[in-house]
Amino acid sequence: MTEATSEATASLEDLFLIVFCLIDDLYHELVPDTVRHRSQHERIEMSDAEVITLSIMQEALSMDSEESFLRFVRKNYLHLFPALLARDRYNRRRSALTEVQLMLFRHLATFFKGRSAYLIVDSAPVETAAFVRSQSASISMPEAAYGYLPSKKRHFFGFRLHSLVSDEGAVIDFVLSPANLDERTVAQVLLAPYGGRYVLGDNGYAGVPMQITATRHGYALWVSPKQSHAPQTRQQAQWRRWLRAKRDMVETVFSMLADQFKMETTRALSLLGLKARVAAKLLAFNMSLYLNHLLGRNLLSVKSLYL
Repeated sequence: MTEATSEATASLEDLFLIVFCLIDDLYHELVPDTVRHRSQHERIEMSDAEVITLSIMQEALSMDSEESFLRFVRKNYLHLFPALLARDRYNRRRSALTEVQLMLFRHLATFFKGRSAYLIVDSAPVETAAFVRSQSASISMPEAAYGYLPSKKRHFFGFRLHSLVSDEGAVIDFVLSPANLDERTVAQVLLAPYGGRYVLGDNGYAGVPMQITATRHGYALWVSPKQSHAPQTRQQAQWRRWLRAKRDMVETVFSMLADQFKMETTRALSLLGLKARVAAKLLAFNMSLYLNHLLGRNLLSVKSLYL
């Protein structure tokens, strides 16, 4: 799916300001008083909304290194963030705000969910170490496990991001699991709250247990037949083509998350750090779609938004 190159956009400085205004408004609307008025909060020079704004922009600009990103902000946008934190404090504040970032992510997900005709379920790898270093990495992150990527015919070490994606491309919900957990087992938990919805999946989600769970929770699960099962009628062939075409959306989203948002190879060294980075990346992704919505652009024209 190609991005339009003639779409109007805002300057990078304007995007910093727009994101901050949106986050600041949502922060005061959604975040509980116990967080907003915590004991040390009055002594914090840089507001939570500023830290989250920087977190979103760091991920959207594909700057996986916090040190490099802060150097970039210090050089070009210090007038917007005069109380810019040092890297260690920024990292700690960012991690401490993981739950707040998830709260903001869910708010945006609710907006996009209300516009969706159907949802698509799938999973993607989140590697925490190269395969050759997996033994040493398992010491610092014992929750990680070995998984397999059939499409690339290789093993990996880390986690899987199980996601629900809307027909427009927004991430509606997710579960992060060790890479060796069965997709169907995780999907049953992920899909449970989505009664009344149409959910599309590949043949990895086929089977009687999944259909029983779908009936119990009231959602319709449509899965792609295996390639070895040839369609018997023209209608079956048309249905298979339609389903494959609609499922292409989740592949597009995973490709964007891997390419621009570096989702598959985070720099996290602990489970807490990994959760913080995943939350930041998904919030940044949905915020990018929301900015495109506000600017009247194609929702998935994310890369060109920040050029």
